[in-house]
Amino acid sequence: MVQKTKFKINLNLSSIKVKRVTIDSNGDYHIYVSCTAKSTLCHKCGHKITKSHGQCNESIIEHLPIFDQCVFIHVKWPRFKCDECDSNNSTTSFKPTWVNDTGNMTREYENYCLKFLINSTIKDVSEKLNTTEEVVEGIINRNIKTNINWADVKPTIMGLDEIALRKGHSHYLTIVSDLSDNKKVKILGVLDGNSKDDILPFLQSIPKEILLSLEGVTIDMGASYFSALKELIDDVDRFNRIVTIDRFHVAKLLGDKVDKERKKVVKELKIEFENDDDKLESIKGTMWPFRHHRDDLSEDENNRLEKLFELAPSLKECYKLREELYEIFELEKISKEEAKEKIDEWCKKANLFETKGFNPFTSFIKTYIKFEENILNYFTNRISSGPVEGLNNKIKVIKRRGFGFRNIANFAKRLFLDINYKPILLPT
Repeated sequence: MVQKTKFKINLNLSSIKVKRVTIDSNGDYHIYVSCTAKSTLCHKCGHKITKSHGQCNESIIEHLPIFDQCVFIHVKWPRFKCDECDSNNSTTSFKPTWVNDTGNMTREYENYCLKFLINSTIKDVSEKLNTTEEVVEGIINRNIKTNINWADVKPTIMGLDEIALRKGHSHYLTIVSDLSDNKKVKILGVLDGNSKDDILPFLQSIPKEILLSLEGVTIDMGASYFSALKELIDDVDRFNRIVTIDRFHVAKLLGDKVDKERKKVVKELKIEFENDDDKLESIKGTMWPFRHHRDDLSEDENNRLEKLFELAPSLKECYKLREELYEIFELEKISKEEAKEKIDEWCKKANLFETKGFNPFTSFIKTYIKFEENILNYFTNRISSGPVEGLNNKIKVIKRRGFGFRNIANFAKRLFLDINYKPILLPT
């Protein structure tokens, strides 16, 4: 005979008293309770009312599961009559704070559902919790807010970056982020579009005292970000002091120019050595080693790179120049003025590089000169959008997990849930 063991569970719910508990054929728990509330606030005038006026129909409220079984609380909420209001029929039903806005779930259950949603999809969660996708969507809409309360958020460093809503489509979103703490990057806004007109209204909504306290803003070289921020920060000296063009975008721009040269040279080598299998073998597998830094390469990758450079010495010089600029940005104890001298020297050297009448560095150097002040700001405040790039990777994963998003508002809520709300719902 199986011995029965009794146990107690604290529901941690106020204003109720348990009368009995039953278990249905599915193994789900039904807890029948009575309400102990003796008063409430009138929904019209706000006065405290104590005059009883019957009960509501029975409410069935889903609570946190027990032993992986659903839990339902059955209760009839009392009604109270207000003598202060003009209408004789003014009654208010009691409702405790632990019940959600719809009245059919506890707030704890909604948080439980939101925890499941982090790093998951609505469909997956609805199946795991044996509910519908509409119910899960309702929980998201009620609990995830994308409007920033600036009284609670005091960013000192902001980042602006763009991301494609859908791959292959020219529909971009601008992600505004709080980079004040690299370990706790937060999203401030998900804006539809990346033009000045798309960005400026959000930036103008930021309280003036926060704008004045900003220590830095990191952006890419997009003209729309520049024009929007220049209009917002109506002080040229301050703009040139706090707006920093991210070093990762500088490196990417240079890397693209150099990699374009690699593609051109490799194509020529393949034609030149189309009948030489050994030479063609030397060219294979060199794309990724060429794109990475020397210190990040394995011995085999280094060997492959050297074989490529033997066939194309100009590529070796090209690669070396790219690495030299990277090493300047890696220097830690260097002032903005010293960095400017080193980069100017690098530009002179890069200007002398030429392969078959073409210099792949020319357009990059022109871009650098155009944005020199804001690029060099990196050496003053060491602000970069490295955390933003990490954030973008998370965003891409969220997009892939949801098989893409068409509705920007829904996409924004999923981003806020997985990034801003995660530390709250799942504290480490």
